[in-house]
Amino acid sequence: MLFFVLMSCSGALGEQQQGAPVASTVLDAIVVTTDRISEYAEDNPHMVVILGQKEIQQRNMLSAEEALGTMAGVEVKRSSGVGSRISVRGSGKSGGVLVLLNGRPLNSSQYGGVDLASIPIDTIDSITVFKPPVPVWLGPGGSDGAICIVTRDTAPKGKDDKKQAATRMRTTVGSYGSFEENVSHSAKLDSGSAMASATGKHRDGKRANSDSDSGNLLLHWEDELAGKQKLAVDGRYYGSESGSPGPLDNATPDARQTYEKASLDSRLTGVVGASGDYAVNLYGDSIHLEDQSQSGFVSTLDDNKVGLKGVYNWSDAADQWAVRTSTILENDALEHTLSGNHDRITAGLGVQADRKWQAVTVTSGIRGDQVTDFGLNPDLSGGMSYALAERWSLKANIGQSVNIPTFGQLYQPSHGSIDQSRGNPDLDKEKILSTDAGMEYRWDKSRFFQLTLFRADTQDPILYQRGADLIYRPVNGDRAWRHGLEANWKYGFESGMTMDADVIVQDSEVEETGNELTYTPRLKVKLSLLYTLKAPGTRLETSAQYNDKQYSEMENLEEQRLDDYVTVDFKAIQPFKIKSTDVEWFLTVENLFDTGYQIHFGYPDDGVRFVSGFNFRF
Repeated sequence: MLFFVLMSCSGALGEQQQGAPVASTVLDAIVVTTDRISEYAEDNPHMVVILGQKEIQQRNMLSAEEALGTMAGVEVKRSSGVGSRISVRGSGKSGGVLVLLNGRPLNSSQYGGVDLASIPIDTIDSITVFKPPVPVWLGPGGSDGAICIVTRDTAPKGKDDKKQAATRMRTTVGSYGSFEENVSHSAKLDSGSAMASATGKHRDGKRANSDSDSGNLLLHWEDELAGKQKLAVDGRYYGSESGSPGPLDNATPDARQTYEKASLDSRLTGVVGASGDYAVNLYGDSIHLEDQSQSGFVSTLDDNKVGLKGVYNWSDAADQWAVRTSTILENDALEHTLSGNHDRITAGLGVQADRKWQAVTVTSGIRGDQVTDFGLNPDLSGGMSYALAERWSLKANIGQSVNIPTFGQLYQPSHGSIDQSRGNPDLDKEKILSTDAGMEYRWDKSRFFQLTLFRADTQDPILYQRGADLIYRPVNGDRAWRHGLEANWKYGFESGMTMDADVIVQDSEVEETGNELTYTPRLKVKLSLLYTLKAPGTRLETSAQYNDKQYSEMENLEEQRLDDYVTVDFKAIQPFKIKSTDVEWFLTVENLFDTGYQIHFGYPDDGVRFVSGFNFRF
């Protein structure tokens, strides 16, 4: 079928399509990334949710992690060490979510989590979340979902536009000795525009040895080139020094961790003819991590990655056919005190074809990725959407993907502390078959209703055992499955009120044991209510979350069960002016009713806490 679609599309390239050209297919290189992601999200079968810059600013989201955590079907939990563990549509896996920043993958071969702390929230233009199965043209590694983060144009607007200032500052103080200072400045240059952003944070923490200090720096430059091309270059640095307290039953009051990451990205975009565009990303990361265990032993990890990714998109003048291709070549070299030296080279190619009729869109894609020690890994995706009526649509998708074990799973995680976990060099890759089917009603990008049935079947799932020595070790199971129903609704009323609700009801099983998959609660509920008082312009927000009981290890031991819990958060934002400067005062209270719960076994939540501060826009 795919071969037929591609051959038919190739033939269409040489034919003149009837009908007037659609203006939206003639893309300008300056906004090609944003346009392509938004276009695909609106017109194709996959279930997606989108968060835009306007909402990020209105709700005063303080980090990329917070922004993601507000989105329907997405949960973000800080890891006990480096990065964040992201769950899409109720999955409890520690990896499998592909995260792209302007098209380049942020995922590390070392960690299952993703480091989002180096992305300043005020640089983000949009976040698009693809629920699984994920379209193959986005790249490898998205067996449990994909997240596309697009940064905004950094050039300050003209004097007539008062909505965006050239300089932004934020000062925040809060519970447990927390303090944060952020400043960013953008300017037009003789050649292009530039932006600089810097952030510093400190937190004492509630538990002993849970203090942390961190900071990041971003330098960005972009310019329009001849031939409708655009070049952007980013340099990012993030560093942290923190305690690793360990779980309550295996506390490590003297364990420490130091983490440094430097990244350099360049991106060239342009148009080809009247209906094609391309993007080329050249990127590199250098990570240095130092772990001091409770015994005083110090281990170091150095991880250096360099990659090249290219994407080409084409659509015909009648907007009936579209072809999307992507290639990637990446080398990840790791040197670790405990596990030695390891290299991983990934080379891949993906092709996807989309065909649109008046009420039907069909998409089909295939990709293959050659990975060191794991051979050729094929991914397939296909889907169909049918427009029942204006704004109503039915959608169905199927996809096959592969999840390659990380270096951390194979050798040594080095997240948090070496006192808590070990690797397993005999791990095999996971093979996942994902399906979903549902209906959608969409008023616009940010207002929608979705009802979706989903299922994922995994062969050789990677599971975690906790031994008598209280150390976690990964092993392969035989087969596992997870299926359920997701309902999400988001709508804004003329009164100034916005409601957002997401409910996931699911079941899961590891077939050889009959136990539930770890970190996979049967019921997850997330509700948010936002309201703006018209006269003073005060913006209020409250949110509530419920998570059913879940387990942190494959044996489902009752003594290590995470009990169900409900949490409530509150937020208030008051805008005002000091002469010509736009100012906002904000207050955020998390876990308002001081609920006692754990997101990892042995790691209790800090309870009720607050942050408050001011935003300044000059």
